[in-house]
Amino acid sequence: MNRILGLLVLLGVAGGAMHVYKRHDAVKQQEQAATAARVLPDRSVIDVYGRPGCVYTRRMLSELEQANVPIRFHNIDYPHTQAAFQDRFAGSGLATSRGYALPIIAVAGQALARPQPSSVVYAYRHR
Repeated sequence: MNRILGLLVLLGVAGGAMHVYKRHDAVKQQEQAATAARVLPDRSVIDVYGRPGCVYTRRMLSELEQANVPIRFHNIDYPHTQAAFQDRFAGSGLATSRGYALPIIAVAGQALARPQPSSVVYAYRHR
């Protein structure tokens, strides 16, 4: 009986720690999104808006890293980042009837929907 009680206490502590970690991560993302919404776009960095689970987003991030291009990733699964994303790109013409084709890339003063990584590298290097 003591072993079961000990196991339940351990699981409770682990669950509490996970909750604190997730809450801290969410607050950190909210702060980053608020900062990104207030700051003018930085032309020395490529902003990549997407989802970690998106194949196209992962491919873009990987190829930009291999090309040694500075990137700033914005995970639009977080509500505050998504709100900043909507504010930045609403009315840009990038959305289709099905939504945005991710990733959305902000490079050299222009926004691109699911471009080829090579064209993003070219736009960055020739800005």
